[in-house]
Amino acid sequence: MKITVIGASGSVGAPTVFYLAANRLADEFLMIGGTRQNLLQQHAIDISTAVSSRDVIIRTGDYIDMAGSDIVINAAGAPQGLIADRMEMLPKNVELIKQISGKIKQYCPDAIVITATNPVDPLNYAMWLSGGFDRKKLIGYSINDSFRFREMLAKAYNVRVSQVDGIVIGEHGSTQVYLFSTARVNGEKIGVSEDIKIKIRSEIPNILKRLEELQSGRTAGWTCAIGLEKIVRAIIEDSEDVFPCSVVLDGEYGVNRISMSVPVRLGKKGVREILEYRLAPDEAEGLKKTVAVLEKAAKIVDENIS
Repeated sequence: MKITVIGASGSVGAPTVFYLAANRLADEFLMIGGTRQNLLQQHAIDISTAVSSRDVIIRTGDYIDMAGSDIVINAAGAPQGLIADRMEMLPKNVELIKQISGKIKQYCPDAIVITATNPVDPLNYAMWLSGGFDRKKLIGYSINDSFRFREMLAKAYNVRVSQVDGIVIGEHGSTQVYLFSTARVNGEKIGVSEDIKIKIRSEIPNILKRLEELQSGRTAGWTCAIGLEKIVRAIIEDSEDVFPCSVVLDGEYGVNRISMSVPVRLGKKGVREILEYRLAPDEAEGLKKTVAVLEKAAKIVDENIS
């Protein structure tokens, strides 16, 4: 098993390589960086020593070295800076996706591709549109929203996060839809009060805002590494576990030609199944709003890829 991480010197890429290697989810990890090759080499040397007892190969290289990769994780993106919305990064990162998709198509066309660059939904769509890949082999990473949702639910009900279930769908951004209808504690469905719903909807967006305001050059790198490990493990083990991921839709949820976070069953070939949950009326209304935003973003992608 060979995994390539593009953008491996960054705040998402480097922790992801470390966590996947520490869990020995592949025999070989290829780290591809950008302009800061010294930082890429530093991470590679350090990670290689840290996981030396795991008997994995950590090396750096260029796109040509992706040949034979089973999974490619793209965490490369234009410098983000202080932004109000992830969509602000779309124009710059579409150009980057066009370049990367061409390299993947050239050197490892059969790989499963996981996009972890924001805005992830239109960029996963851009990967599909520019590369011509099977949509079931393209996954946009968006689990962090559900991590935060469960964290807030656990806090509201004074239980451990491990006891809580619940997912977020739609845009990985300001119009994301919290599926309170999926909220469970110890497997038992809970009726979430309107007061708790309002509080959670207002608090979760502030998490990213606080990270951005610190201006550290990092956001949720370690959280992404944990979530990406779950996705990669599900693929490798053909587990058929269900996660919210951004995928290109072809009629599911009544939507076409956009990528959006929905519940998917993962396996060795990527997306085994897209699950269509029955939504509560307010959730369905929220989904309409998120679809409108993502359709607008998809048009920008269409205009930039021809």
